[in-house]
Order: sequence, then C-alpha cells, then structure tokens
Amino acid sequence: MQTDKMHELRTLWNQEVGSVGLQQASLLRVLLRFQMKRLLAIVFFATLFMLFLFFSSGVLVYHIVLYIMHPDLSSVGGGLGLCLVFFLALVLKIVCFSVMWTINIRTAIRMRTGFCMMGFHKILSLRTHAGVSVGQMVNVLTTDSQKMYEGFLLAPMMLPFPLLLLGCAIYSCHILNYTTLIGFAILFIVILAQLAAAKIINKFQKKTVENTDSRVRTISEILTCIKLIKMFVWESSFYSRVTDIRGLERRMLEKAALIQNLSVTLSPLVPIMAVIVTFIAHTALGLPLTASTAFPVITLFNCVRFILSWLAPTINFVSEAVVSVNRLKTLLLTENPESYIIQNSDMKSATVVMEKATLSWNRPLHQETEDGDDLVSKTRASEGTPVLRDISFTLHKGRLLGVCGNVGSGKTSVICSLLEQMHLQKGSVQVSGSIAYAAQQAWIFYGTVQDNILMGAPLDLCRYNRVLRSCCLDVDMDLLPFGDQTLLGEQGVNLSGGQRQRISLARAVYSDRDLYLLDDPLSAVDVHVGKHIFEECIKKELRGKSVILVTHQLQYLEYCDEVLVLKDGAVLEAGPHQDLMQAGRHYTALLTAYLTEHASAERVPSPTRFSSLERSDGGIVNPAFDESDENIDASSPDCKLADQLIAPEQSREGVGLRVFLKYLQAAGGYCVSFLILVLFVLLMTNAALTYWWMSYWLEQGHGTANVTSSEQGDVSLNPDLRFYQKISGVLIVLMLIICITKCVSYVKVTLHAATTMHNTLLKKIMGNLMSFFDTTPSGRILNCFSSSQLEIDSLVPHHLNVLLIYSLMALTICIINSVVFPVMLLPILFLVTGFSVLLRMFLRNISELKRMESISRSPCISLCTSIVKGLGTIHAYDKTLTYTHLFQSLTDTHVNNFLLFNFGLRWLCTVVDCLCTVVALVISLMVVFISNNVCSAPMRALTLSFIIQLTNNCQHLILSLTELKARFISVDRLLEFTMGSESEASGQLQVDQVSEDWPQHGAITFLDYKMRYRQNSPVVLNGLQIHIRAGEKIGIVGRTGSGKSSLAVALYRLVEPAGGSILIDGVDITSISLSALRSQLSIIPQDPVLFTGTVRYNLDPFSRHSDEEVWAALEKAFMKDAISSLDGKLQAVVTDNGGNLSVGQRQLMCLSRALLRNSKIVLLDEATASIDAGTDALIQTTIREAFQSSTVLTIAHRINTVLHSDRILVLNHGQAVEFDRPDVLKLRPDSQFSSLLAASNSVTS
Repeated sequence: MQTDKMHELRTLWNQEVGSVGLQQASLLRVLLRFQMKRLLAIVFFATLFMLFLFFSSGVLVYHIVLYIMHPDLSSVGGGLGLCLVFFLALVLKIVCFSVMWTINIRTAIRMRTGFCMMGFHKILSLRTHAGVSVGQMVNVLTTDSQKMYEGFLLAPMMLPFPLLLLGCAIYSCHILNYTTLIGFAILFIVILAQLAAAKIINKFQKKTVENTDSRVRTISEILTCIKLIKMFVWESSFYSRVTDIRGLERRMLEKAALIQNLSVTLSPLVPIMAVIVTFIAHTALGLPLTASTAFPVITLFNCVRFILSWLAPTINFVSEAVVSVNRLKTLLLTENPESYIIQNSDMKSATVVMEKATLSWNRPLHQETEDGDDLVSKTRASEGTPVLRDISFTLHKGRLLGVCGNVGSGKTSVICSLLEQMHLQKGSVQVSGSIAYAAQQAWIFYGTVQDNILMGAPLDLCRYNRVLRSCCLDVDMDLLPFGDQTLLGEQGVNLSGGQRQRISLARAVYSDRDLYLLDDPLSAVDVHVGKHIFEECIKKELRGKSVILVTHQLQYLEYCDEVLVLKDGAVLEAGPHQDLMQAGRHYTALLTAYLTEHASAERVPSPTRFSSLERSDGGIVNPAFDESDENIDASSPDCKLADQLIAPEQSREGVGLRVFLKYLQAAGGYCVSFLILVLFVLLMTNAALTYWWMSYWLEQGHGTANVTSSEQGDVSLNPDLRFYQKISGVLIVLMLIICITKCVSYVKVTLHAATTMHNTLLKKIMGNLMSFFDTTPSGRILNCFSSSQLEIDSLVPHHLNVLLIYSLMALTICIINSVVFPVMLLPILFLVTGFSVLLRMFLRNISELKRMESISRSPCISLCTSIVKGLGTIHAYDKTLTYTHLFQSLTDTHVNNFLLFNFGLRWLCTVVDCLCTVVALVISLMVVFISNNVCSAPMRALTLSFIIQLTNNCQHLILSLTELKARFISVDRLLEFTMGSESEASGQLQVDQVSEDWPQHGAITFLDYKMRYRQNSPVVLNGLQIHIRAGEKIGIVGRTGSGKSSLAVALYRLVEPAGGSILIDGVDITSISLSALRSQLSIIPQDPVLFTGTVRYNLDPFSRHSDEEVWAALEKAFMKDAISSLDGKLQAVVTDNGGNLSVGQRQLMCLSRALLRNSKIVLLDEATASIDAGTDALIQTTIREAFQSSTVLTIAHRINTVLHSDRILVLNHGQAVEFDRPDVLKLRPDSQFSSLLAASNSVTS
C-alpha cells in the first residue's frame, strides 16, 4: 500500500515537472495534491471542533451566567438542562478534536514518508553526489522531514480559525457592545504580529539550517577521519571549528527562539490583556458593565486563546516546513549528466567503443566522483575545460585492457566516463553488456562479508568459494572472528585496506558481468597477493570477460592484451605491450623507470624456496607475509554470532530525574534554573491575580452609588472606578515587563544548556577510545548531533515553556478557586488524583515508544551516509531498487514506532480531556445550584470561567508534559554517549612533563610489550622486545594479524598497553600526555585523508608554519605545480575527503603534511601505493633525504619500499621473529624475509 502511495507521489511530481518545467515546479503544490482529500477531511472536523468550542464556551456559558445572576428568571430544570447541554457540547468537542487529530497524524506521517522517499530516491538516482554534501542529505532525511511533518500536522487544523474569531467577535458585540471590537482588534494585531514574526523566524531559520548543515558535515568528516585526527593531535582544531559553527548557529537560534518564545508566552496572556483594555475603555465611555455580561465576554475571549496558543507554533512550523520543502526541491533540481552511452547489443566483437570522445565535469559545477583521478582537470571543469580529450579505443570481447599513466593523467576519469559520471561534449561511447566496478577506494557497507560480496545476488556456494580463493580471501575468512558472517562496520572499519579492496574485487567477480572496470585494485595489496589476484582472478577467473584494468603496477601490463597510455587526459599511446616497447616512446620510459626501481630486489633462485610458495592451482601463497592492518579480531572458539563487533542499539528504561537534573546543570546550575522558575511563577501569579482582580471589581458592582434597580451591578457607576481601572492597568504593564524578562532569560538559559551539552558531547566523542568508533556506527552519533540536537535546541525548550506556563496556570486556577469557592476542593482533588493515575499508567509507555522511534531512526541515517559514498558502485551493479526497498523497510519500521508514539499520546490526551469534562459537569452543577450565601454570583462565574480555561488548557498541559518527557529522551541519548564510554588515557594517574625538544634522537625501545584492541579480545602484540636505534630506517613486514599496523597503534597510544612499556629516548610514553607524545610523531597513512577546507588548512590547521615552509613541503612532495595552478593556490578549496584530487595526489598531500611536521619519528603505511612508478621513485628519494635524521618505520606492502631500510622487522603473531639487515636476512635460506623476496622476484621476473 505504501509503495503505491510513493509511486503516486512521484507520478504527481513528474506531472508537475512535465506541465510547468523543472525550475517552476512547485513541490509544495504536489504534496498538497498528494493528500488533498484527507486534508479536506481534517479541515471539516476542525471546523466542527471550533463550532462546538464556540457553542460550549460562548453561548452556553452566557446563559449559565445569566442563570447564576438571575436564578429567578428560569426553573431548576432549565439550569440542569444548561449543564447537561454544556457537558454534551464538551464531549462532542473532544470527539471532533480526536478524530481530526487522528486523521491529521496519519496524513502528516504519509507526507513525511513521501518526503523522505522522494529525497532518498533522488539521492540514490545521482550517479555522483554532485555538490550535495553528506550533511545536507542527512538533514533532508532527518531534520527537514521532521519540520515538514510538524508543519503539515498543524496547518490544516488552523485553517478554520477565522470562523471562530468572527463568531466570537459578533457574539461578544451582541452580549456587551461594539467596544468589544477594541479587544478583538488587539487580538487581530497580535495575530498579524505573529505572522510577521513567522517571516522573521523563517529568515533566521534559513541561516540556521545553513550552519546546521555545515556543522553536521564537519562532524561527519571528523567521525570518518577520527584516527588521523587523533594521530596528528588535531582534536582542538576540529573542536574549535565545530564550536565556531555552533556559535553562529546558536546566534541565529537565539534570535528565532526569542521571537517564538515571546509569541508562545503571550498567547495565553493576550486574552486577559484584551479583556482588561476592553473593560477599561467600555467603562471610560460610561457604558454599562455587569458581571452577567462581563463573564461571557471573558470566556469568549478565552476561546480565542485556542487560536493564539496554536497559531504561534503553527506559523513557526509552517515557515520551517516551507524552507524544508524548498531544500528538498533544491535536491530534486540536482541533475545527473545526460545519458550518453549507447547500449549497442549488435556489436559482435567489441564490448567498448570510444570514438574521439571529449568529456568534462562541468555540469553541475564542482562535480565530484567517487574516486577522482584528475585535480587540474576537475578544477578547470568550472571553466568548461575537458578532462578527457579525443579519446578513442576499442575493447574487444574477452580482452584485457591495461590503462597506465602518471598521477593526474585521467585514468580514473576513463572509468568514470563508462559509468556516465561525466558530460560528453563530442564523440561517442558505445558499450555492449552489463558492467561490474571495483573502485579505487573500496566501498564497504554495513553488513556481513558475504552480504558485501553477494550484494543481493543469490548464493551459489561453489562459485562463491571459487571467488574467495581467486581474490585471496579464503585465508581471511579463517582469521575473521565469524568468517564470512562477520559483521562489517561502516566503510569496513574492522578490516584492513587490502581486505576492503579484495572484498570489492570479489563483489565484481561474483557478479558475473560482461565488462569489468577495475580501478587500481592492486594498489592496496602486497606484491605476492597482487600476483595471485592477477593470475587467479583477472587472468583465470575473468577469462573470456572484457576487463579494463587501471594500474600503477606496470609489471602486469605485458600480460594485458592491449595497453592504453594516458597523459593530461589524452591517449598518448595504445596497442599491445610488445609494439609499444618497440616504439620506444613514453610507455617504454615508464616501464623502464619502474623496472629500474625494482632492479635492486635481488633474486634468490632457490627451487626449494619457490616450490614452497606454489599453490596447487598455480597461485602464490606466502606464509611469511601478507598485507593487512591488524584492525581485525582473531577467531576464537568462544565467539558467538551475538557477540559481533557492532551490537544493535538497545532501548533503556524511561527518562528519570537524573536526566532532568543534568539538563539543569547544563543550563547554568540549580540557582539559575530556580530564578527562571521564579519568573514563571511571578508571571502566572500576575495573570491569575488579574483575573481575580477583575472578578473582585465586578463583584463590587455599582459600589456606594445611588442607582435604580435596572442599574444595579453596573461597575461604570462605581465611585471608585478610576482606582479599579488604574490597578488593572498596572497589572497589565507589570505582566508585560515580567513576560519580556522571562522570555529573554529563558531563551538564553535553554540555548546555553543545549550548546553546553553539544560541546560536552563533541569533546567526549573526540576523546573516546578508538574501540568506541569501531563498535558504534556513525549514524548513531550523527543522529545525536542532528535530530537529537534539534530537539534539544528547539523542542525541549518549547515544550518545557508550554508545560511551565499551563501547569502554573492550572495550579493558580485551582488555588484561587479553592479560596473563593472552597467547595471546589473536592472535584479538584478528584481531578488531580485521576490525572496522576493516568500519567502513571501511560506516560512511561509513551516515553518508551518515543525511545523506540528514536532508535529506529538511526539505521535510516546510517544507510544514507553509507550509500552516498558508494553511488558509483550501486549504479554500476544496478542496485538502486534494492536499496530503495531497504530504505523503505527501515522507514516502515521507524514510521510504525512513530505512529504508535503519536497514537499513544493522543489516547492519553483524550482520556484526560474526558476526565476534565466530567469535572466541568460537576462544577457547572455546583455553580448553578449553590446559593449566593455560600459564594457570590461573580465569584461562581469566575469559577466557571476558570474551569472552562482548565478544560481547554488540558490539551496543552498533557501534550507538553508527554512531549517534554519524550523529547528528553534526546537529552538522555546525549548523556548516554557523554557518560557511557571510556576516554583516552582515563587510567593515567600522573602525567610527566617532557622538554620541548623531546625526542632529540628518536630511539624506540619495546620492553616486553603486550597489547589487545579491546578487553577480552586476543593479544595482537605479545611480549615484543626490540630496540630501534635513533635515525634508523626500519621496514616492517608480516602476514595478516602479525601485528604490523598494531605497532603504529601502540606508538600513538591509540590503545593502552596490556603489559610492558615503550620507551622513546628513554621516556615511557605512558607517563606523558597523549598530546605531548602524538605531536612529536608523523604518519603517512595507507588511505589518504583530506578534509573540507583550504589546501593550507589541510596541511597546517593551526597555522604554525609560514607560507614559504608550506610551499617547500609541497615542492618536496611534487605537488607545488598542481597547487600553483589552482585558483587561490594555498587557499584553494578541497572538497569532501579531497574529492577534487586524485587518490595519488591525496597521498602526496599527506606526504606534504608529514614533511611539514619534520618529526623525529615517522611512520609510513605504504604511502605511495597509488602513485606511478616514476613519481614513486622520486618520492622515495625525498623521504630518504627529508627524513635522513629521523627514525622511519615503514609498514611494507611492496618489497622495493623496504629493501633500502637499515633493518627489517618480521612479525608473526605479535612477536618479532626476525630483526636484522636486509642483506643478512636474504642470505638465510630459512628466513621468512627471504621467502617474501622470492615471491616478489617471481612477480617482477
């Protein structure tokens, strides 16, 4: 059913676009048409509700007051009949309101679901996330959808309000005189002021949303790159960056909240102000005013309070909803490149034919690919310069095409052109058959290893196992704790870079497509693994398939059927390897440079050694060496599937007093909170005293004046009239002063609480152990910083404000009624008891439903953030429908919880309304039948007026109470993250100071060092006992799980030791602060990480270095020319994760970052994996020269990167099994390093 509705909404949008065009299409009009019948039904029941409200609070109260003042004019039966009709009108009012609200909730939820599905469908349809940031997409599906829901929830209900306003005005004139129009003019002015305020709030909201997008995008970036941020001690820089954005956001929120709070606070007070002004003007004109005419007018003015109370939030929510709808429309306006690939099934011999194709990234501007490969080309895209120029080649069926070239030559752009991620300016591109794609940076989604490989395809166990073997994943399945059922975190946080790449490759191979686009799949794997993959996977498993292989491992090109050489976006050479070598041009130079670089890898032609490396199927397995970070847990016989790394989010018990007290502390402490409460009490006491004073004035009647019988009770004739008028005026002025003071103070205090909690959470998250990020999906954390923070910013203060106003109003009403009419104590006690019982029965369950709704929202956010990074892969495998169904399933679960929460809330409100209606019947009977000797008629009329107010206000009271308790779950979720995890170095009791020039030498000593990643997990470094001399260059090798990358983790203290110690220049690293340690180390990671910002910010976020030093570092990393060509140079913008740079250029930027720090200890984690051979040779020279006096630890994936090291460290099971000079290890026939070298030689030979 829901699928049909979503299809209907998309059909309506397509019709709208077809009739008026994409730019002129109105999404708001489409949404209204989508649910028009239901909206009309809501308006109908809202009209009935307002008619019964007017009838009960206006017409019937007028006649009841007349009966109280003149009981002799009617019989007892007439009084009883009035009370019964009054009760019936209240019941019908409740019924209409409940039916209206029920239809309204379902309609608004349908609108919200349709809104989300349209947004997600559009996101999924984008072949690249063309300038739309992850933060914007998350906000559209969370914050914007919630605001749109609230706007459509309240707007239809308020449409008939002019009828109620007009009816009350006319009937008041009928009862009193035309002077009542003065009061209604005040009400009308207030309504106009609220409309004007809504426009101002809308303006502030637009600016707030921009800041919110920026804040969420930055936090998302922090979560993605947290490991690097910790290693470079950049927490304070990013914390300041986020808090600065939050400061801008808070200023906009404060302005909008102040206007909204004034509007909400004045809404219940405006009727009494208007009544007082009306009565003062009425009596000043000498017109008659008695209790029998005054009290019905008071109740009619209080009827309008319903409009005023709902109008302020409705206008605010509607204005925000319009902004949100426009933001979704902006997303819908984002266009994909026009389809240009010609699917030609008639091509019998060719799979791809590209003829003189010129392609660019120029529409939309700053378009970004999943894996870019051309910085300069992409930068020129905005100027219309093509990326690929006159590209012509033909890939015949069953052939292997190798693509090579220097960094930035356009290799990945060729792949992207076949995925239709670019714009074709001229030429043609023809493709025959289906496509499989393995991106340069592998995309791993949340799910098991098997899920990531199958990607929705049916399981063929025989083919599946064959693919695992060909991609060298069978050994990894034994190492992973649950084999192929191991649950992978977002972006494969619990896998190494090589494992991620091989899973991506396995996904492509298993898909059994016609054309395979492999974008440098061998860069993240070791030489022998790369040889195995090339032989067993690319050459054997994909035999008969058409394959385009982009690679920097040039040794494999001679086995390709054809080679395409690119330079500056153009084909420099093309043809078979032998022909290109004979031509002796650019390709020959590239290959010669590459082979020269590898010539230093001496061959060890030992037949016995080679035989130990051969598999029965012809591949190579090296027992001594394999690429991998040790970010995995070894398998254990005690492992259970329920003990996966990432556990489902659990629901806890309801919000308790502890959470509320923490909120008060964040607001400024108990004293500040108490002063705010005092202001609320003063305001509502003033309002209640104003009502009482007016009743007292009416009770005095004509006073001591001599009047006729017809003039009795006329307060206009009272000699003390001016005194009563002055006191009334003073009370109104005092009320306004207290109101403004309260609003300003309350807004500042509540936003201070929200910002304090936000900043505390941010600091806590950034200071958490790395294990926290391994086990917590980023969607959960982003949910706190987006949806939950929105509720703490806006909804918690709003509902708390409403709750305090209406609860204090109810309290003062009960107190004054009990004083002036003591008999009222009995029904009031009954009301309070019933109210307490109902809250005890329902409130906890409703809060739990709200918690379930909040928890079920996180998977939707996680899915969105995940697919944005894999759009190219999803489109290549044509899985958009699969992910649409998945999102729809997650949305259904969330919507079900959301609907249950709202229906539970509505049921509680209805029951409380019924209880109040019964009490109103009892009190109306008491007011009618108790004599004037017990209580005067004006005071009984005041009692009736108060009980009607109480009945009408119960909606606000119960809604605000339940909503506040539900919204406080967001506060609890933030506190759960703030208080529920362990921070880094939390167990460090003493911090020693070190000199500013420490370490002076860079000597490293491991003393019986032991480490495990998490409590109860296996030991990954076990009794490590080695000494690294100052200035030594150490190569580190070992197989999967041997502990290579764990050394870096240990040095940076990302995980605290389980035993032993590490000394750097004789200083125990656990005795000093983390910032003192990490600031003296540098690392160039395997996966290059860049941040949104300028080039300079990425290299030197604290601005500690001069521009000359930055340029010098860029020059050493061979990036100076590329950066100089950019507009803005060092101030040029780097997009999300460096999307406008190729992967190789990102690695060079990371190298520049390390060069700039000039640390005594440097770790290289295969820093040049995605760089061509020529540049790699230059970079290796630069590293040797720049870090000549530094201790360099190189975690090796390619043999040539460690052959020039002073010593080689071979790890196995977390222990140092070999540690000596390379030439010594090569001469040992049984050394594990020697077997590695033999495997490497067999590849390059």
